[in-house]
Amino acid sequence: MTATLTTASFVAQCAEESEALWHAYRHHPWIEAMAAGRLPVEKFISFQVNDAPYIVDLHRSLALGVAKVPGTPWAKAASTVLDDVWLHGEIDAKREILADLGYHEELRLGPDAYIPAREAYANHLVRTALEGDIGDLASALLPCAMFTQVIGARFKDVSIDGPAAYQKWADIYVMRAVHRMAEAHAEMMEQESARTDEAGRRRMVLLYQRSVQHQIDVFDAAWNLDVRWPGEPA
Repeated sequence: MTATLTTASFVAQCAEESEALWHAYRHHPWIEAMAAGRLPVEKFISFQVNDAPYIVDLHRSLALGVAKVPGTPWAKAASTVLDDVWLHGEIDAKREILADLGYHEELRLGPDAYIPAREAYANHLVRTALEGDIGDLASALLPCAMFTQVIGARFKDVSIDGPAAYQKWADIYVMRAVHRMAEAHAEMMEQESARTDEAGRRRMVLLYQRSVQHQIDVFDAAWNLDVRWPGEPA
């Protein structure tokens, strides 16, 4: 199966119950501006810079998941992402993209680098990885992995008006390892939703929906340049 959210399945049910959230995510003003060739460079840079510390905790969540289900296809997909995408390139790719735009400041990766929206999303994922089962974690992680559709599929074979860095970033999400991780999350959700009870399935839906909302929130922060904590000097 693929993670297109169109099959008659538990994953499709999650998508259907989150239709309004998904519309807000897929058609966020930030994404629509990039598609229209009108995304300001400072808003693109804001997203990338503030995505950097989140990437660390996203992959920490994957590593915690591997420890829960070692030897499974899900763990194999996660291990491939941790090796090929993270350890050998994702942060470096982000640095290169930013350098192409004239941004040469060192990326901050620690907890002190978080803006509010990013910290909320990272905390959601790591807490789910620590406290939940693998079905919970796959449900929380799938909306992020669906960048394969929201960004990768949308901008594949499309010439994005604006700096070449925009296209370079979008092209990351057509990589096979990234697609396989999205598929593995969806497969795990199907498997675990069949094993658990109705309360477990409702928990999985809730975790999934919260992740979609967090995706919207981090794009809101980049679009509005809302990157400061309350009381932090301008």
